[in-house]
Amino acid sequence: MSVLKLERHHEAGFIELCRQLGIRQEKLKMASKSSWPDRTLLYRGCAMFLELKRKGEKPEPLQQYTLDQLTKEGFDARWSDDLELTTLIVIGWKQHVDRNADSLRQLRS
Repeated sequence: MSVLKLERHHEAGFIELCRQLGIRQEKLKMASKSSWPDRTLLYRGCAMFLELKRKGEKPEPLQQYTLDQLTKEGFDARWSDDLELTTLIVIGWKQHVDRNADSLRQLRS
């Protein structure tokens, strides 16, 4: 199986996972900021940013810098090169949002 197919498999699995969990996910392409994470997850008023990489690859330095900056600003921003790890990240984030949704909603009021 080629690397390209592995990346597509990872991305297709990620999209299906989000669909099953009721999480909106968007693939944003920012012409002026190529280091922006591949996917934005939106669920119950919260956002997470996720960079999907091919198996064995890591984010480019500018991508890692952007992920670090988003994290410093209080966002959940991560990367993964593995569908199983991506699944754990997304499910864990959803559980965190579900546990804290009422508190988060009160803060916004």
